Amino acid sequence: MSVEKTWVFTETHSIPPAFQEAIGGHPLVAQTLYERGIRTIEAALAFLDPALYQAANPFDLPDMDTGCELLMGAIREQLRILVWGDFDVDGQTATAVLVEGLRSLGANVRYHIPVRAEESHGIRKDALKTYLAQGFHLLLTCDTGITEYESLQLVHNLGIPIIVTDHHLLGERLPPADAVINPQRLEPGHPLCTLPGVGVAYKLIEGLYSILGEVQDLGHLQELVALGIVADVAEQQGDTRYLLQKGLENLQKTSRIGLNLLYENAELNPENLNEGHIGFQIAPRLNAVGRLGDANPMVTFLTTDDRAEARHLATLIEGMNIKRRAETRQVELGAEAQLQASSEDRHAPAIVLHHPGWPGGVVGIVASRLVERYHKPAILLTGEDSIHGSARSIPGFDITEAIGAQADLLTGYGGHPMAAGLSLPAEHFPAFKRRFLKTFTAQRLPFPRGEVTEIAQSLTIAEVNLELVRDIARLAPFGPGNPALNFLVENVRVVSQSLVGIEREHRQVTVADRENNELRLIWWNGTDTPLPKAQFDLVCKLTESDYRGIPQLSAEWIDFRLSAAGKEEIADRQIKIVDCRNLEDKQAGLASLVQEHPYAVIWGEGELTGGTFFRGRHKLERSSHLAIWTTPPSQAVLRTVLDQTHANQVTVFAVDPGSDDLESFMSRLGGVVKYALTGLGGTVQLDRLGAACAADEMAVQTGVLLWQARGEFSVAFVGETVHFSAEKPDANPGAIEHFEALLKELLAETRAYRGYFHKGDLVSIITHSW
Repeated sequence: MSVEKTWVFTETHSIPPAFQEAIGGHPLVAQTLYERGIRTIEAALAFLDPALYQAANPFDLPDMDTGCELLMGAIREQLRILVWGDFDVDGQTATAVLVEGLRSLGANVRYHIPVRAEESHGIRKDALKTYLAQGFHLLLTCDTGITEYESLQLVHNLGIPIIVTDHHLLGERLPPADAVINPQRLEPGHPLCTLPGVGVAYKLIEGLYSILGEVQDLGHLQELVALGIVADVAEQQGDTRYLLQKGLENLQKTSRIGLNLLYENAELNPENLNEGHIGFQIAPRLNAVGRLGDANPMVTFLTTDDRAEARHLATLIEGMNIKRRAETRQVELGAEAQLQASSEDRHAPAIVLHHPGWPGGVVGIVASRLVERYHKPAILLTGEDSIHGSARSIPGFDITEAIGAQADLLTGYGGHPMAAGLSLPAEHFPAFKRRFLKTFTAQRLPFPRGEVTEIAQSLTIAEVNLELVRDIARLAPFGPGNPALNFLVENVRVVSQSLVGIEREHRQVTVADRENNELRLIWWNGTDTPLPKAQFDLVCKLTESDYRGIPQLSAEWIDFRLSAAGKEEIADRQIKIVDCRNLEDKQAGLASLVQEHPYAVIWGEGELTGGTFFRGRHKLERSSHLAIWTTPPSQAVLRTVLDQTHANQVTVFAVDPGSDDLESFMSRLGGVVKYALTGLGGTVQLDRLGAACAADEMAVQTGVLLWQARGEFSVAFVGETVHFSAEKPDANPGAIEHFEALLKELLAETRAYRGYFHKGDLVSIITHSW
């Protein structure tokens, strides 16, 4: 089920000629600033250029003076300072800012980030008591603490000073701390009021430096602030935008060894790094460690000067990121299955789901995707008793406040208007769900229920050029409070497409208009949505990228809908499906098909016998007739094949290619890799490996990493290309256990899908992909 989409053009007003003249460039830049409420020349120029912005005084934050005095005393007396952070990127970077900033002043600092699976968010008493037994003289929190009354009271009762730095919503009372530094205590509209946790930590260090008269290059810390701002989806107002701008400038030339290794693994050119790279590539990697493991080493990763240590941690991050993607996919499929199985859940005003087996580390990610897909608040819970999980909201609905209205049913909750965490006894779940939905419905939100896409301007492909894109980029960085501009391009059709990304989760699509002008786009996480098969109108964002140092225009696919002409095309087109799954002699049936339809494309993968006409997914081409010989490993692979062939007749044999258990799969993959080393020079495309093993490409990647962990060969992934080396690394028992468990899960998914494909309704399966 998808929500109804509404496209609206941005309402515009006449702008003063002097304003346009001062801003210069394409009129759309000045128009956008004016419509977003930036209506003085001074404010507009400061918005565009951080050098013209006057950063707010850190001492505008309540209790900043007290916090700095306590820290100065601790530094002077060499007292032990304990920094207590959080495991998401905002918490990781906030901890790193405080540790690095304080150590630069000679402070005696140690830190603790809660391990999510054992402690969850906040300050658990048992963990705190461990540190109390070891001894510390000052507790300094970051990105946490504002509602940790009992734990902080324990510290306060022992006479230990406490500084709370946080940005989350205030509770009914302030915690028992000597200083509570939180922008939520400021008046609305203050330039510091949208700072995330790392921003508050940074302002504390900035204030401390200023009191001590230290001349420090704050750019080194602003790098970390930029990561936290984007990862925490902080609103770009005042100092938050300024720090993001300055941080991006410094990230493009960072000397941090860990970040440079991360750039390398993510195949990022730091010279062109932008907020999108942080949001889609850097933050998910750092978050994966916090969600699925222990985030304490991430502080070392972000601050170390030891290359060997940083490289070891970079490898850990990549492994955790693979696990995150696999678990995210499992939870997303499970959540969608619950929605499709229940008409009540599907049509509810908000999404509230529970499954005891969902990995808790990724439910927040999936909740965000469900919000994006259905434009409804989403709460996903896991566990048996108690149950816990994450909530994500839509603009205009304070989800933490709505959850708090059910506090009598909860054991704990916290967050901000757009995101929250919560826990409750399992027996309270039905009542919580019923009351939360009632709370949401009662608000009668003053905006359309459904996805609204705001469009800045309509363009033809011929009008899209680098000059326009560079002018619009003056408004960057984009994000909450300053969304990127959307453009409408009408009556285009798909010319070509390919899947990219390790999981083939993204699409690279080329479209053309009626004059055959072409535009190439990236469609993030677009694999699960079928491409339009007729003329359509397209909403996109425009950016600049580079390929081997050459500037290029880049476009991001945002939304589409069939045009009037496209709807007429679809009405005239049908797909014919021939079901041969239960044919007794499938070899004879295939031979007959080849004789009757010599130009049909025969898709078959794995260890094949009985014909030389089989083609793997990497060799398919457009054809009016497609025959599916072996059963697809996943719906995503099936969709790719249907998109490549554009067939209007599909004949399905569905022969099981086998190799769905761990050892037979690894044996098959090992043989393919040996051939790649001896016959292909050690280099092969990931889709070719997938075809050779008749497997989902994520399973192939995991299997390759398992072979490497066993010490059989070395491997490097560069985009869609896999490079093998006969050099044998040392076996890694921990990695072996991790990748074996993950591969078993992925192969089980494949077996389940193949069972469904063998018995399910073909019309539904294929038309859903088509």
